[in-house]
Amino acid sequence: MSLLDAIRLALTQIRVQKLKSFFTLLGVTIGVMFLIAVVSIVNGMSKYMEEDFAAKFLGVNTFTLRRVPDFNMGDVTEATWREWQRRPQITVEDANAVRDALPPQTRWAIQDMTWGSPSTQYRNGGPQSLVAAVSADYFFIKNLDVERGRVFTEQEEMVGAPVVVIGKETAATSDWGPPLRYEVDGLPHVMS
Repeated sequence: MSLLDAIRLALTQIRVQKLKSFFTLLGVTIGVMFLIAVVSIVNGMSKYMEEDFAAKFLGVNTFTLRRVPDFNMGDVTEATWREWQRRPQITVEDANAVRDALPPQTRWAIQDMTWGSPSTQYRNGGPQSLVAAVSADYFFIKNLDVERGRVFTEQEEMVGAPVVVIGKETAATSDWGPPLRYEVDGLPHVMS
């Protein structure tokens, strides 16, 4: 059978069996639409996880130099935990050595985190704040946006200007008690 005869036979069958042809065409159309929808949803979720969700915690195309792993690595034995604790503290000199080994034009940031002292608690003795000391590029690397105000600049970092960036969870007053009080340049401020 030639190709022309096959096409002629197919068109004849479509004309003779109209209902069957309609439902076949409808099924193929719906199948292709669902396939396109699933691929679009998967791509959208992948983009969200990479650029929005994971970037806030880890950053995109980043690495972190840490003394101990950042995530729970499953069941860690007591010996492993003690070995991690015996590791020397990472110093600024260590971070600078890593920075110097990076290619030119690479963005980098230093971060040091701790739970706030009792002086950073709310007046009613509420929860402590997680305090992070970071360098200027940290907000760009982590893809963090500031709702009001601005992040500090590299020049402010170099001169050691006292700058405070407060997260919206900390600044909220409804469930956290009275507004947070802090000082900048010895002047009292209230975040509400």
